[in-house]
Amino acid sequence: MTSLETGDMVKVNYIGRMKEDNSVFDTTYESTAKKESIFDEKIIYCPFTLIIGKNWLPPGFEKKLIGMKEGDTKTFDIEAKEGFGLRDRSKIRLIQRREFQRHQIKPKEDMKVEIGGQSGRILKVSSSRVKVDFNHDLAGHDLIYEIEIVKKITDITEQFVCLLEKRLPGVDFSSTKIELKDKSIIVELPKNTRFMEYIQFIRNGVTRDLGEVSTKYNKVTFIEHYEIEKKKK
Repeated sequence: MTSLETGDMVKVNYIGRMKEDNSVFDTTYESTAKKESIFDEKIIYCPFTLIIGKNWLPPGFEKKLIGMKEGDTKTFDIEAKEGFGLRDRSKIRLIQRREFQRHQIKPKEDMKVEIGGQSGRILKVSSSRVKVDFNHDLAGHDLIYEIEIVKKITDITEQFVCLLEKRLPGVDFSSTKIELKDKSIIVELPKNTRFMEYIQFIRNGVTRDLGEVSTKYNKVTFIEHYEIEKKKK
């Protein structure tokens, strides 16, 4: 069994805690989420898929995966600068209230918002301006992670399906048809995904992500079949 390296695709389970008080802020385990009173019914609790080095999880987390193997477990600390970053005062900004009106947002203190493509939390609301903190909620905090390496994913077909599931959680991709031909990947997605919002962007994203883990293929072709309904005589 080979050790994990940068660029490998892997499924992991984890529990993330704040070092200052040991409180859980994130986990892939439903039972832990319920026990720690952070359960969210909108979240699908299952192993997290990542490509090591892509920073889909904090950089310090992904670095700790290198050298581990399937089935390994580990508990480690991550300093704030290797987690969600240090707090940056320049990311706390005053924004004209009319900007929120333009986006049809009624600002309230502690509300999470997205302005100009950035996510932040409202700190204070006045008659003309709104103070927004664009730092990550966990910026400046040291963390503790407990992790388990569930699986290293090396099969190209499984990698493709895992990337689809990551971008469209909860969608059943078990009927996805994938054919490998020379340096091409030919994909037929389940019929129920054809008219999903942003499906074209998801296709592009999965194709781009796949290029991070495989250099064997240089083209992905998505195909669709439609049956012609014949008129009854």
